[in-house]
Amino acid sequence: MRTIMSADGTQAGANGTRPARIMIIDDHEITRAACRALLRTEGADVIADMAVGDHAIAAAAALRPDVVVVDVSPAADAGFGLARQLRALPHPPAVVLTSSADPAEFGTRLDGSSFVAKAGLCAGAIDAAARRASLRGCCRAGHGR
Repeated sequence: MRTIMSADGTQAGANGTRPARIMIIDDHEITRAACRALLRTEGADVIADMAVGDHAIAAAAALRPDVVVVDVSPAADAGFGLARQLRALPHPPAVVLTSSADPAEFGTRLDGSSFVAKAGLCAGAIDAAARRASLRGCCRAGHGR
């Protein structure tokens, strides 16, 4: 796994530092288990996986992952709301949205978000999406990256 720059500017990755610390948030336990297993075989450090809920924000604040992968659905706002809350943390992780739904089903709701389809979810895709999310986060925070 390559280096991932988290939204707070810290680095994680195989380039002489540590594996990316990833948190998975998805309401489906089987999906979380499969994603966790795949990412771990690719060298990622999956530090937590849980369903969408109030404890997810507290866990992210306490664990300070580099990347949080959040499942979203065209029919519900829970994942999008959670992503907004994660981005507002004092030490925000890079937030990568994922779904098994076709991205076209979301309309403009994905605009400006890093997205990886569940069918393409792997460490490399998360790395690339996290880099895009971090660059946007640094620009919003005025860091000029």
